[in-house]
Amino acid sequence: MEKKKTNSFLYIAKLLIYYVLYQGLFSFIAMCVAYVYKITSTTGIVDVGEVVALSNGESDEALFSSLGDAGVWALAVGLLLSTLMMLWHLVHFGYFKLGKSPLSQVSRPVMLLCILLIFSCMCTFNIFAQWAGLPDSLADEMAGLSHNVLGVLAIAVFAPLLEEVLFRGAIQGYLMRKYPSSPWRAIIIASLIFGVIHMNPIQIFYATMLGIVFGWIYYRTGSLVPCIIGHVLNNSLAAVTMITEADKNGETELAFGEEVAVVVVATLLSLLFVRLINKKQPAVPKPWHAVGEAVPCASDDNVSANDAECQK
Repeated sequence: MEKKKTNSFLYIAKLLIYYVLYQGLFSFIAMCVAYVYKITSTTGIVDVGEVVALSNGESDEALFSSLGDAGVWALAVGLLLSTLMMLWHLVHFGYFKLGKSPLSQVSRPVMLLCILLIFSCMCTFNIFAQWAGLPDSLADEMAGLSHNVLGVLAIAVFAPLLEEVLFRGAIQGYLMRKYPSSPWRAIIIASLIFGVIHMNPIQIFYATMLGIVFGWIYYRTGSLVPCIIGHVLNNSLAAVTMITEADKNGETELAFGEEVAVVVVATLLSLLFVRLINKKQPAVPKPWHAVGEAVPCASDDNVSANDAECQK
């Protein structure tokens, strides 16, 4: 058991290190290019010393602000490139296997119910996050990205795709195959990692709670498709909110009583959607495996026959 726990820890740690390294590397390169562009566009001279000092000088927030529009473009490009690289890494090295005909993996009624469940939970968790008064340390960066075409693409499409493949497909899927008798442990661990990796207080809470919903849907349906669609919906609505926030002036904020009503109604609807999903979705296969994967081999660990990591 201790060996299994150690292998699981190393597996997850390795993936997170790759994730952080790719983001840091491509973001740093993009920021350096933006910094060089800013210098040459104003003075026509590149001070190599100033460029090298990027890693030791200004904080990320100060550097982002000083670069202006160039910084926004650099951040967006860095996120897109790191996302594409990490997706390639996960698929190429077999951490996640693409299933055939992904849109047909879940029936349309169940797909709709899953999306409705995600939306109702979004309403509840968003109000809880507001009540908690948690700070948003990335507000400026996210606002800048939401007004940039590549930034919106990175926030609304590529980030949800990567995060579902990584945290649900590669990490949660691995843990559910490794510990088939404890699916909720896999769901909660993957969701906590998903929340903490955002490194932003308000997102840690919100992403963890929503991650549990995504995780349950992945466990129940065996497909990432409803999770990806729901995640894209969540991030797209967040981007639209940030774009229009400057024009609201607080006019559309709900009163406390209205927020309570929304939480009650959304929670009741969420319970209804869970019940309907359980009723319409076929039983979870035992041992668990994602749609399109090879049926797990008969072994003590109940792991996938073509998953080298699980057989260590």
